[in-house]
Amino acid sequence: MSISSSLYTGMSSLFCLSDKLGTIGDNIANVNTTGFRAGQISFEDMLIEATNTGSVRLSPEGTKSDFTAEGSAQPSHIATNMAITGEGFFILSDPQVTGATYYTRAGEFSFDSEGYLANPQGKVVQGYQFDALGTEQTALTDIQLTLTTPAATLWDPIPVPRLVADPMASTKLTLNLNVDARSQEHSVGGLFGEWDATNAEPMASTAYELRSLQDIYDSAGAQHSIAIFFDKTAVDNTWEYLITAPPDVPGAVATDGILGRGTVTFNSTGYIEDMTLETGSGWAAVTPNANGYLAFQTPFAGAGSIELDLGVSNTAGSWQYAGQTSTQFDYGSYTKFSDTDGYAEGDLVRFAVSTDGVINASFDNGVNLDLYRVGLANSNDPASHFKRIGYSLYQADPESAALIISDRPGLAGLGKIMGSSLETSNVDIAGQFGDLIFTQRAFQANSKSMVAADEMLKTLIGLKR
Repeated sequence: MSISSSLYTGMSSLFCLSDKLGTIGDNIANVNTTGFRAGQISFEDMLIEATNTGSVRLSPEGTKSDFTAEGSAQPSHIATNMAITGEGFFILSDPQVTGATYYTRAGEFSFDSEGYLANPQGKVVQGYQFDALGTEQTALTDIQLTLTTPAATLWDPIPVPRLVADPMASTKLTLNLNVDARSQEHSVGGLFGEWDATNAEPMASTAYELRSLQDIYDSAGAQHSIAIFFDKTAVDNTWEYLITAPPDVPGAVATDGILGRGTVTFNSTGYIEDMTLETGSGWAAVTPNANGYLAFQTPFAGAGSIELDLGVSNTAGSWQYAGQTSTQFDYGSYTKFSDTDGYAEGDLVRFAVSTDGVINASFDNGVNLDLYRVGLANSNDPASHFKRIGYSLYQADPESAALIISDRPGLAGLGKIMGSSLETSNVDIAGQFGDLIFTQRAFQANSKSMVAADEMLKTLIGLKR
């Protein structure tokens, strides 16, 4: 190695060590930055090449983020904050740049004025949406909640937009009950004959064995009450039932308010073996629908057909039951369980994210809705495939985009989600200070070698005198 080569080697080392010092300073400065990944700078072997110009080259590989270690998850009082435990990145889109995709470990998210779940820089979190029926979609999309702005009033001239659960009309009434096998027939002419809308109380309390009161909702969220009466018939193991609603005009017609009538037949073991239902002006027999249930119509505005589920369904020509179902046992008549799937409008009262990334909202109408599932992404070599662009954001290297996989948390090697948490930086502050001292000493040593080479050159030049 020539003396001049020693100068070039020392100079190259100083440049590279300066870069490393900058990386260390960046790491220390971001020790408290959410989701920050420590930078690591490494160098290739020295390539000492005698070129035409006599120069010598030292080639650095560059700075890469350290994805081998996780930061710790710190609790947060903000429900929209999230941390990833395990592999993966949150996926973000830029509403200002079509097709731009970003990745981050920093889960500091909140809903903006338009309902988008976004990071502090306005990048929108991507996820899989659940439709009104609770079915999860397969394509990633912006996570956005629909905000409703109430009408201005004298007391609230500038109303604040709020998240509401839109009302949903009831489509199914689930009713699991037991009717007493020891019961006798109460009504003389049957429940249909006992109902008389011309009376203030259309059904006498002595005319039935069991009454079940249920609330249903129309499409506007208005609540309506219906009553279903059950009574034993003269036929063994056969009961009749009558579905009713309060008459619109009491006293108009005796049959006003009757929505349907039918029978339930039990087998010798106390379980349903057959059901019938008649509805409409001509009391036509109803056949099971595609879901296997008998359905009746409601007279309320914005309400439609409602399936009656007594714990059995008929999709193959016979009534089948699974789990809890209506029974005829000899220990009293009572309602075991009842439920309807409709609800009125409700305001958000609680927001939570599960470990599998499902965003669930609870409303003051008692409804819990799964809205979205947060999507995650990763690659087999994130340090090489993701490029840091600032604000704890990364973009995929164009040549590596095809190697990026996206899926639900917990699948395809991806980690889980911790709601109401934030991941801290993975910077090892003690290690950084150790690297700082080592880099400083290496810088000093290389500068000394340049000084020595310079002195030798001076001596060489002085030989001519």
